[in-house]
Amino acid sequence: MSKIREKIADMTELPKDVIMDLPRMVIIGNRELQIENYKGLLEYTQNSIRVATNNKQIIITGAELCINRMEAETIFIGGRFISIEFCSKNNRRA
Repeated sequence: MSKIREKIADMTELPKDVIMDLPRMVIIGNRELQIENYKGLLEYTQNSIRVATNNKQIIITGAELCINRMEAETIFIGGRFISIEFCSKNNRRA
């Protein structure tokens, strides 16, 4: 199904994040992160934040991590990021 959606996005020139329900991320340096199309918050500590998306998890590790704001489809995270990883839903790290 994702291959079909990707082909539709390519043919129509519509954004893939919209057609394929992918997360869209905006990263400013290693201090600010905005994730659109997130589905939920799975873990939240000062050193690790785990966010659910439609078919993956995004794991942010760092120091002094905080959630600055949460909206219906967008989460805003601040702190000092060390890594940002994409993992399958079933595994913490893939």
